[in-house]
Amino acid sequence: MAPSLRAAQQRLCMAFHESRFNTDMVDHEADGSTDNGIFQINSRQWCDDYRSSTRNLCHMHCSDLLTSNINDDIVCAMQIVQKPRGMGAWLAWRKHCEGHDLSQWVEGCNVGSR
Repeated sequence: MAPSLRAAQQRLCMAFHESRFNTDMVDHEADGSTDNGIFQINSRQWCDDYRSSTRNLCHMHCSDLLTSNINDDIVCAMQIVQKPRGMGAWLAWRKHCEGHDLSQWVEGCNVGSR
């Protein structure tokens, strides 16, 4: 299987289980941080929430993750994936996608290994 196809399957599975593909979803965490957007990117490290000191490693405002244009969400998620935890940074991926057959996520898309 082509690496890009596998990556697409993993990201689609993760986004579904994190947000059900809801681009404006905000989940408030017990520590006061928020998980934002389709990929549920956390404000503690990855974006500026205007309320607390954050690392803002994606150099963006958390509100930018809540629009229907997910280009910036994808760029930030790609930065997260490049870190040592990779896709394992998302609990939903570890729980629902890792080690599972993910072919259903691209079924009918006329994609395949080449």
